[in-house]
Amino acid sequence: MPRTTATPTSEMAILRRVVDSDQPVLSPDAARAILRLRFSASDRRRMNRLAAKNRQGKLKPEEGVELDNYIRVGQTLGILQSKARRSLKAIRESESGDE
Repeated sequence: MPRTTATPTSEMAILRRVVDSDQPVLSPDAARAILRLRFSASDRRRMNRLAAKNRQGKLKPEEGVELDNYIRVGQTLGILQSKARRSLKAIRESESGDE
């Protein structure tokens, strides 16, 4: 009997399949814009406070939801920035091959 592999269905797994598909690379401007996206200083401070409380086992349920939200946004940003870096690399390689 043939074995089938289950396709991961989490939000991040689905997004990774969308972003990592065999679609053409991002334009240089789009890639650079994505690479400029960052959490604000206040968001980074909040994430650090929530992470510290989590390590101490003192995170309230609503704070856990907030921390999970930050984690998901960070993962999403990481996936998009990875695609942006790969796009810029592919563009550089294709331009250097044109010479």
